[in-house]
Amino acid sequence: MSDPRFSQFTRRFGWPDFGKAYPLAIGHRGASGHARENTLKAFALASELGAEMWELDTQLTSDGVVVVSHDDHLERVFGVDRRISEMTHAELSALDGVDVPSFAEVAALARDLGAGLYIELKAPGSGPLVWHHLLLSDQHFACLGSFDTTQVRELRDSGCEYPLSILVRVGHDPHALGDKAGADILHLCWESAGPRPQILVNEGLIAKAFHANRQIVLWHEERAEIIADIVKLPVLGICSDRPEMLRPKRDHAAVA
Repeated sequence: MSDPRFSQFTRRFGWPDFGKAYPLAIGHRGASGHARENTLKAFALASELGAEMWELDTQLTSDGVVVVSHDDHLERVFGVDRRISEMTHAELSALDGVDVPSFAEVAALARDLGAGLYIELKAPGSGPLVWHHLLLSDQHFACLGSFDTTQVRELRDSGCEYPLSILVRVGHDPHALGDKAGADILHLCWESAGPRPQILVNEGLIAKAFHANRQIVLWHEERAEIIADIVKLPVLGICSDRPEMLRPKRDHAAVA
């Protein structure tokens, strides 16, 4: 039987209800432990490995096209000394060896594969464009969030129908940030909080979040001993570069 704390949330936002499958497995930038992050290949592989949702990042080209990339600069991922924000989408698409999909392409693949989109808004201004694209596509299984409380609050105040997430760094008060942003989800980015970050996700924190009608999503985690603890917590989802670690009973094909 579904946990009512999750089923009420899914009904509210039109998400599928996964019954006893919570926490949801969220592929961090796709299956980025096996494929280049934030690419169509990484997202498709995440679904193959059991992820119900894909975490992704948004940037904006100079002509206002939303694309999926964690960094504005292409050096770290592609070894190219160019910035997405300084190029048109056509110029970006023409770069040799650079594979940055548009948000529209990723959203279409998610519809085909039945995956949810857990969208981290990087570039200011990308939120409303993503929101309206999802609306026009009648794509409800999605969440929009950011470390930037201003971006999240602007969506809330504009009447965004999608659940909104505030990303919380170590040492920051998640409840205060949730209130400031008007968030529905507290996304705790606490993977660097010592060797046992799971101890910070205590009963008091969880109870206060549920009392405020909020869900919790946890950081990207790839350490088996920590995953063994956090999958037992009453949280909506957990991110991972290796989503198969969150769904170990599935018979996955070998991955590189």
